[in-house]
Amino acid sequence: MGFFDLFRKKDSRVADRSNQHEIENWNDIVYTRKDIDMDDPVQRREYVENCLQQMAEASKDLESLQFEYRVVTSHLRDMEEIDALPPEQRAEVNRCAERILDSEDMQKNFNKRKSRMSDAEFERMERLESGVKKGVESLREAEEYQKKVKNDLRRLDSERQAQEYRRAEIEISNDNMQKLMIVVAVALGVITVVLLALSIALDLNVIYGYMVAILVASLSFMALNQKIHESRKEKKVVLNTIARIIQLQNTVKIRYVNNRNLIDYECLKYGVDNSKQLFQLYNKYLQEKAERERYAEAAKQLNVNQRALVFELRKYRIKDPEIWIHQAIALVNHNEEVEIRHALVSQRQSLRKQMDYNREVVAGNAKAEVEDLVKQYPVYRQEILDMVSRYENRYPDA
Repeated sequence: MGFFDLFRKKDSRVADRSNQHEIENWNDIVYTRKDIDMDDPVQRREYVENCLQQMAEASKDLESLQFEYRVVTSHLRDMEEIDALPPEQRAEVNRCAERILDSEDMQKNFNKRKSRMSDAEFERMERLESGVKKGVESLREAEEYQKKVKNDLRRLDSERQAQEYRRAEIEISNDNMQKLMIVVAVALGVITVVLLALSIALDLNVIYGYMVAILVASLSFMALNQKIHESRKEKKVVLNTIARIIQLQNTVKIRYVNNRNLIDYECLKYGVDNSKQLFQLYNKYLQEKAERERYAEAAKQLNVNQRALVFELRKYRIKDPEIWIHQAIALVNHNEEVEIRHALVSQRQSLRKQMDYNREVVAGNAKAEVEDLVKQYPVYRQEILDMVSRYENRYPDA
């Protein structure tokens, strides 16, 4: 028979309800039968159903509270069993707990540390790990080669500018010599006219003057012409040199562009700007990888240590050994154990108060009210008992 047995013996224990009253006595159950017309079928049925519903809800809560109470009590008994272990067995339990705490400390330190690199960087480096060393060397070589190529381009550009400057000098020199030839020709003409005038006016013999003027003019023309010829030959050489320099520049520029593209690709591939950054990133990756491996090993070891503690406690008939893997510190630290014990005792006291309250509802107020209705209204006795029976069928575990 369930809690709806109206004629079973009442529980003799009545809990102290001094702490049950809160704001406006919300926990008090108030029955207002005087305001209900019990001869009215609707009001009577609703009133009885309300009392039975209170009993059902209180019984359901009581069952849940009793389960929790048994769990807390079991935990307290486990603590007593552990405290009662012989020194050698307790020492083994403590060693298992200390190993768990060491593994947890390692995990906490890992989580608190400042990460050397983001997960995205780590995953990229992990994916490309096999080629990173070679990548660092090839990128460094490409950067060194890039410097050499740039130096070659600067040197070639300087040479080309020097040759362009020399070509300009030659062209200016040729122009000057051509102008000088014109001056010599004009001077020869002027001298010829002067000598002619002297010979007519003064009847002088100026044949030697003509000869000297022509000789000087001839020698000047020959010298200037030779200079112009040599300048033209030098200009041709300079132009050929400029052409070769331009060809070399084009070749070096191709090397420069290809090498620059190679550097850009390698930097894009590893997410860096230069070989120095890649080298630093690779070292960070190696350190990060080592730390993550230690963390993974610690996590693996923590699992092993937790299983070892559970196995050790099960040997000593501890009912709930799994809970101790989450409070291993209480096994090696007496103060922590005292705090947990105090918390469990407080929880059990609170549960007991709640259980007493619900027992009072089930076996006290609501049940007493239904029993009193049966006594005071015997004419409705069968109807009330039928309602009780239906509620018992609805809550068979009550």
